[in-house]
Amino acid sequence: MGRVVHVIGNIQLDVLAGPVTALPRPGGDDVVERIAVRPAGAAGNVSLALAGLGVRHRLFGAVGDDQAGRWVAAELRRAGVGADLQVVHGQETGISIALEAPGRERAFLTAHGVLTNYGEGDVPVQACEADLVLLTGYFSIPGLRGEATAHLLQRARKHGAVTLFDTGWDPDDWQGGAVREVLELLPLVDIFLPNEPEALALTGEDDVERALATLVDRCGGWVVVKRGERGAVALGPPGDVVRISAPPVAALDSTGAGDSLAAGVLADLAEGASLPAALTTGVRLASTVVGRGSLDRYPGRDDLLAAVEADDDRVG
Repeated sequence: MGRVVHVIGNIQLDVLAGPVTALPRPGGDDVVERIAVRPAGAAGNVSLALAGLGVRHRLFGAVGDDQAGRWVAAELRRAGVGADLQVVHGQETGISIALEAPGRERAFLTAHGVLTNYGEGDVPVQACEADLVLLTGYFSIPGLRGEATAHLLQRARKHGAVTLFDTGWDPDDWQGGAVREVLELLPLVDIFLPNEPEALALTGEDDVERALATLVDRCGGWVVVKRGERGAVALGPPGDVVRISAPPVAALDSTGAGDSLAAGVLADLAEGASLPAALTTGVRLASTVVGRGSLDRYPGRDDLLAAVEADDDRVG
């Protein structure tokens, strides 16, 4: 039996439209190539990807009892990962609309719904009782920001868990107190998983490896920076830089790629792999997922793209 994995975070409905290069004019009705509706936010995406790999785990979060929530709950249960989902009566489900276009960063419109007030007291005690605990979608769960997340990470650490943390992008573009807020949480994190723009924003650096070094100093554990089509780069306490190149793939849908990378890392860590080895699987899984559509999104292990080599460099 592998190590016990728990995922805590935002579960919601995702709507994806693309390509979108501009908003319609007032009163207009622009036609785009595709609009997809699917479950289930960052935490749900990680969970569905883990389920695709056959990794037993538990998913903790909440949806409302509106039509969106009932559908998301049904899809998660169909995948075998909805047993711990809270469905809150009289509340609306969080929804994110992702606007995608080639050569541009995605943009999002989000209504948090039930996640606005989903707080520490709503997270079951057993959610932190695992060998590996991932808290993801931090900025999409306003009720868990700051002290509440600190308490969850502390509870997980007290139980002996390896803690993983993925914030997502700050909706205030890091202009408020978000930088200080996240940096204060990092000493409680064993593996931090920002993407490249997030890492640069958190550190004020313009170079990813300098940002890595700064974040490792604050975190004390591993920092993994997700770089999209360029794969990932990580730095750990021993001073080893690990660079994983992404295999070439014709990207159909990049939304949720970082969540799939986190799922691949968790899947291998659960089997006792080292972080560099697990990161290779994470990049393979993310690259595979972005080349698949919504109807057949999450692959099994036999369907992952070919492995890429990890380049470990010793730094002083």
